[in-house]
Amino acid sequence: MIDWPVFLDFASRQAFWTILVGMCANACCAILGCFLVLRRMSMLGDALSHAVLPGLALAFIVTSSTASVPMFIGAAVFAMLTAGLSRLLHAMGHTTEESGLGIVFTAFFALGILLIQLFAENVHLDRDAVLEGAIEYVTIDTITWLGLEWPASLPTTALVLAGVIVWLLLFWKEVKAATFDPTYASAIGLHGQTMLGVLVILVAVCVVAAFKIVGSVLVVAMLVVPAASAQLISHKLRNMLFISVAFALVSTALGYWAARSLNTSAAGMMAVMSGLGYLLALLFSPTQGLIFTRLQQRNLQEQIHTEDILGTLYRHQEQGDDGCSLSPARMKELAGPAYRPAVIRRLEKAGLLRRTASENFQLTPDGIRLGERVVRGHRLWESFLESEFVLPQDHLHEAAHQMEHFIDQESQSALNEQLGSPAADPHGRQIPPG
Repeated sequence: MIDWPVFLDFASRQAFWTILVGMCANACCAILGCFLVLRRMSMLGDALSHAVLPGLALAFIVTSSTASVPMFIGAAVFAMLTAGLSRLLHAMGHTTEESGLGIVFTAFFALGILLIQLFAENVHLDRDAVLEGAIEYVTIDTITWLGLEWPASLPTTALVLAGVIVWLLLFWKEVKAATFDPTYASAIGLHGQTMLGVLVILVAVCVVAAFKIVGSVLVVAMLVVPAASAQLISHKLRNMLFISVAFALVSTALGYWAARSLNTSAAGMMAVMSGLGYLLALLFSPTQGLIFTRLQQRNLQEQIHTEDILGTLYRHQEQGDDGCSLSPARMKELAGPAYRPAVIRRLEKAGLLRRTASENFQLTPDGIRLGERVVRGHRLWESFLESEFVLPQDHLHEAAHQMEHFIDQESQSALNEQLGSPAADPHGRQIPPG
């Protein structure tokens, strides 16, 4: 029994070591998962977890036992064979990376089933251990080092994690280039294809190291979900790595305590917590979250409605003097869907619109200036469409109405210069000065 850290009681020590082993395995999966997600090879972990079956069967046939060391060696050999052969098929067989991987792992999985049926029918492959893992029992199998007892699985997972970190530190530039454009990386001498090959081998080693501890469910989940969650939050690779590791560590700790409270599978609950983390990122990501996207869409819609009102009033004022105004009924008729009480209130609050004594709407000087910018962009775009695409006049207005909200001052200046500073649009209406 593990009797240290001495300041913790038995239950706390068990939790400490279980969470630590899980964190090492899951952090390693999360780091490598970032590169798999970016390379669109997310299911490599699932493929490798199936492809190691013939390695497990051969290890049993040769040793007549299910001891950890021969099983690990057999699984690792076939995991790396899977990685190497799939890369070979991609490089020489003109297949895609996904197709090459699918061909190899299905062939190996079928071979493994055949070997078990022929030579190892009495081998007991426990469903819980294979699918869910047995991370709750890491404190039972221990080794003695420096006079202290450690979980036997901790050195393996820690060594693989350290190897991945060292690989990144030594070859960060090469790995980053190979992730986004391996062909270009190879062309400039950064060994792009070699780095991708090493990545696949490291994934194979990581999967095999974590497979027996946490099971295939958590291995696949941690290779994909933390990286996908991090990608929703940041598109910068360095930030993705740190965020994905943070997701993996938090999922490990929360998953263990939740499983302990509910008396269920720790590995399964860690995967569930990882999924919940992805859901939170999907909802609340400051750049791509559903809530942020919805707010952006609403703000854009409000901006369009606001500019439609300003443009409508400005065009009306062009037909009379600067003091002319529109009645609410007439404004509603001209502005259409843009006429909304909330939009009117916002314009009044911003000092762009005021009501006359007769309750009609009238632009303020600031409103005239912004309305002029909207109309100028509209008419310049109409002129551009007629000049460059030779569209008939009855096709110009609607297209320009869609674009006028996205043409800023700089774009207007560029259009004006390209068109030779036209005084009027194709309909003969004056283009306001910039």
